[in-house]
Amino acid sequence: MEDLPPPLLQILPSRAAEVRSDRPQTAIALPMVNQAANQSANQAIAPKGLAQTSVLAPKLSRNFGIVNNAARSLVTSHLQMALERLPDPDVQRIAQAGAVKPNSLPKLKPKDKPFTIPPRPPVGAGSELLKVNSDRQEYDLNTQVFVAEGNVLINYKKSSLKADRVQLNIATQEVIAEGNVFFRRGNQQVTGTKLTYNYADIKGELLNATGAVDLGTLVSSEVSRSPSELATSSVTISATGTGDSAEGQVRRFGFIAERLIIDGDNWTAEKLRVTNDPSSPPELEITTDRATLTPISPTQNRLDLESPRVVFDQGFSLPLPLNSITLDRFQRFAPALVGFDRRDRDGVFYQQSFDVITQPNLSLQISPQILIQRAFSSQSGFSGFDILGVVATLNSAFDNGQRLSARASLAGLDFTRIESLLRFNATYDVPVWQNHTLSTQYAFRDRVFNGSLGFQDVNNIFGTTLFSPTYILGDSQISLNYQLATQLIGALRDDIQPSAVSSLIRLQSAAVLSRTFPLLRGEPAPATREQGLRFSPKAIVPKLDAFVSVQGVNSFYSNGANQAALYGTFGLAAEVGSFAKDFFDYTSIVVSYTQAFTSGKSPFLFDRIADTRALTAGFMQQIYGPLRLGIQQSWSLDSGNLFDSVYTLEYARRTYSVMLRYNPNQGLGELMLRISDFNWTRPPANVTNVQNGIEQRN
Repeated sequence: MEDLPPPLLQILPSRAAEVRSDRPQTAIALPMVNQAANQSANQAIAPKGLAQTSVLAPKLSRNFGIVNNAARSLVTSHLQMALERLPDPDVQRIAQAGAVKPNSLPKLKPKDKPFTIPPRPPVGAGSELLKVNSDRQEYDLNTQVFVAEGNVLINYKKSSLKADRVQLNIATQEVIAEGNVFFRRGNQQVTGTKLTYNYADIKGELLNATGAVDLGTLVSSEVSRSPSELATSSVTISATGTGDSAEGQVRRFGFIAERLIIDGDNWTAEKLRVTNDPSSPPELEITTDRATLTPISPTQNRLDLESPRVVFDQGFSLPLPLNSITLDRFQRFAPALVGFDRRDRDGVFYQQSFDVITQPNLSLQISPQILIQRAFSSQSGFSGFDILGVVATLNSAFDNGQRLSARASLAGLDFTRIESLLRFNATYDVPVWQNHTLSTQYAFRDRVFNGSLGFQDVNNIFGTTLFSPTYILGDSQISLNYQLATQLIGALRDDIQPSAVSSLIRLQSAAVLSRTFPLLRGEPAPATREQGLRFSPKAIVPKLDAFVSVQGVNSFYSNGANQAALYGTFGLAAEVGSFAKDFFDYTSIVVSYTQAFTSGKSPFLFDRIADTRALTAGFMQQIYGPLRLGIQQSWSLDSGNLFDSVYTLEYARRTYSVMLRYNPNQGLGELMLRISDFNWTRPPANVTNVQNGIEQRN
């Protein structure tokens, strides 16, 4: 949630009061001066709200025919004297058009003192014009209170206030709005039953506040990209709708608070309920007795919470293990998860994430870990530093399009073995010629998984890669991507005897042509909570697609070696069902075959092409209600071995999902809660997958 819409302090100045004959409208100047000056100004212009240029004098006479002659004479005298004391034409004026209630004018009494005009107060250049449009308007000379009733609309430079009744005290600049209160600023809006607000000290409160908050769009925190989006792991995720990135999508939340306290730009809500569900009652809410929202920048806000809880389906709830959430355009790790890393962390671990730096263009998140399985198997037990780990993630997005991403991971805090526990990578992206991206990358102890060759460690890799945008070739609907890279790599080589870690320069080029052929399209179920949106955040469109790609990769090494390959991939992807019924109402299937034609051989093992014929198949099947089971596997047809697989069990809902993933080949797994539209993402496993000879550092 970004921010409840803060009030605007600046209002458009105007040199002349607006006069309308259809609905009463008032333009009131509110000079930003001290209280004594305000009081003098209020006495200098009397009666308040009735001072007007000569065009309004006849209208006043017609409207007040029932007032006695003495009162009419007094009003006329007041008007004439007030007009004489009006500021220069370049300064704000007070005016009202339309009928004024006669009882708002005080009748002449014997004890009334003669009217005197005090000295003209200084009028500041910062006078502001507040415009009121309503069915009825009334002004009391004695109390200096202006009242508007019936379809009241108050417009400012970038905001508007609507209510059934609005009372404004000219002297104190306090406004009280009641009945169907609505306030809008830009894309932010809030409603309530009663708003009390003081424009002078920028404080107030709104009762029974509800609203929608625009969270903007996310900036992806990926470390690097591949020119091809046909990675087998991404196809199934995309087809089943369980992707973690919401990049490019506008995120919105609804909220309800019993009382909303406004203090400048800080907003404090009591009995706050926040939901990402457009339906009522919501199936997921975050509740807290008290929350304070502090804007950090136009794109960043911090929400401090007191004992927050996540409530599911208006019943079951869990405590949320954090007391502060930063809402902005950066993706961050989910606040808590249970993970599994057999190779680096000896099995199961628990991770909790904290925001350390939250600047408009900079984000630093620290995620301590307890290595649970290592603790039970370690002789040092829970007291050893070796059972603690940490991940630090730095992201920065600059206004000129440049981005910096860095991640450091420690699989233990025994600093005597720091070189075997630390993994680090960083990327700096710069937009260059015609929407290309120049990416400078460095990685230390990069853990690489290369199909049938398994895990390999790259000690150091440093270089620059030029990534192209996606081109569509004419009307063919064929997509083209390419990349060019120069890198200094230190890794295990087997072209020397004995095999050892050594450094070489690698020059690499890659290009891919791809196209998707829509074969069948069905009609989605209606986007209602009982049909198309029962278990999915979006209504599922039944479909059958074919996809094909051709990819060429060529790598040259400074020792004279060369590795080149041409890949061809063909596959089918289908989604069936609407995921709305209780049994077997959703099935997703992806099947692809890849054939490679190669020449030469890399001196390194981490990028060597080992699988020239590969078959990948995956499916996701609804079992019962929101429960889905997914399996994805890849086989090398050269050796007949199963070299990669992912198993997924998901409890999927419209607004959230609980997901369990496990990859037995890579020894990685996770159990996490995903809340739709939050800027939370699954943590990286510090594993770089190699596909078609190219590293996929996402």
